[in-house]
Amino acid sequence: MFELNESLSFLLSKCNQTAFALSQERLSEYSLTPEQAVALTYLFKKDGINQLQLGEMIQKDRTTISGIVNKLEASGYIRKGVNPSDKRSSLIYITEKALAIKEAMLEQAVEVNRFLTKDLTDQERECLITALKKIRNCK
Repeated sequence: MFELNESLSFLLSKCNQTAFALSQERLSEYSLTPEQAVALTYLFKKDGINQLQLGEMIQKDRTTISGIVNKLEASGYIRKGVNPSDKRSSLIYITEKALAIKEAMLEQAVEVNRFLTKDLTDQERECLITALKKIRNCK
């Protein structure tokens, strides 16, 4: 018989809700959503990319990434600049405001991960991450 509390999709969904709520709470002081923080994290690693590239990196469609970018720009965390190789698209750059919160924001992410896995051994944590990566890449 089907048991909902043994269902992988149900458990993943509930874990996602828990992680999202925790992240949202921690990011509220910066007026950021978890998705916006993910976008900034990618931009910290690779600044000066276009919206399409950022969308591919965080696996979001054009409409969703457009909303994220527009909100980050309105909040002053990023700015758009002219793309010298394609005048039809803009490049996205992080601002001083974003750099000012970078370390604290990344530390918040570490703390959320630590909290979520506090009852796991190091080996269980590694196995979970490996399994989730495999599931994420399932097609």
